Amino acid sequence: MITQVPREDINYVWQQVEPLIIRALDDSYTARDVLDGIIRNKFQLFISWENDKVESAVVTEVADYPRKRILRYVLAGGDNLDNWLEPIQNKIEEFATNNYCQAIEVAGRKGWLRKLKGFEQKIYIMSKELWVKVAIQVT
Repeated sequence: MITQVPREDINYVWQQVEPLIIRALDDSYTARDVLDGIIRNKFQLFISWENDKVESAVVTEVADYPRKRILRYVLAGGDNLDNWLEPIQNKIEEFATNNYCQAIEVAGRKGWLRKLKGFEQKIYIMSKELWVKVAIQVT
């Protein structure tokens, strides 16, 4: 079964979701950042589950550009990809449509392009790390 987890229910599934999220993380987020984003309603969490076991988690966010509202996949992780990818993609597209999003964006490894139905590569994302001193304020 596929569902969007309401933020008030996150505590019921987080123990199962967190390991899936951790496997999908890079250095942009921590699992705590993701949890806080869901609680603050910045992110949405979609899961697939069977027999009370979460097998996948996809985190999305709605982003408003000056001329377009999009839904962006932030993180995705899980087991048995072929069991859940298409149904969860359909659920996310339904959410995007209901929230007036005009497109969906996914930034990820090249292999996702083969798996995601209806997606095309429009841009390349390049990254360069900058070593900047960051001031940390301790309160």
